[in-house]
Amino acid sequence: MREVQLYWKPETVKRSEFGEIISITDIYEVLAHLDINENGVRQLVRVDFREGKGYNDLNQIEFLEVDGALDPHPMPKNGEEGILTIWNRHPISVAAINFDSLHVIPPYSIGKDGVNITIRGLPEGVSGFVKTARILFPPDSIKVVEIESLEENMLSVLTQKQIETAIIAVNTGYYNNPRDATMRDLSEITGIARSTLQEHLAKAEAALMKWAVKAHEGQ
Repeated sequence: MREVQLYWKPETVKRSEFGEIISITDIYEVLAHLDINENGVRQLVRVDFREGKGYNDLNQIEFLEVDGALDPHPMPKNGEEGILTIWNRHPISVAAINFDSLHVIPPYSIGKDGVNITIRGLPEGVSGFVKTARILFPPDSIKVVEIESLEENMLSVLTQKQIETAIIAVNTGYYNNPRDATMRDLSEITGIARSTLQEHLAKAEAALMKWAVKAHEGQ
């Protein structure tokens, strides 16, 4: 298993197609990936629009399509903050889909500090994506991290679906106190039945608790 951190400087982002996003938003943070197909990635995105700018401006960007607001919240008005579901069809996003066992790890932002994205997967998939990124959107820096074996990694106790569900739950505020999202909200965001989501999260929580106890006992 390998992890790679790709970083693009602010000036690099501003000169690219992603520079349009910075001109429209003060905050553009991808919280989760909700759906993936051969045409792109449906993302859950927290946005804070610049004065006079709104979701219609994002729709003018060739590779973005605003899908809607996070139910039950209304669409944010111009200059306001909100959470949207957005289809991202940029070539680099589509490229990531084409590599097996490759995961782009949210959250990550596109903004005044540039872009810092972490990808994780099998060495051949990560290597292939990095080569593609160097062609489509060359990073300013690349940091490679060799991850310990899965048996020693906390994430090894979770299935990929449990990890994805947990990421969405955390990033939408389900585990905040008080909660900022309900199980119904998670179901509407993901399109997954509440009973199935509850099962994923319950099994993930149980697995992590057992892992934490075993790790403590082994100290």
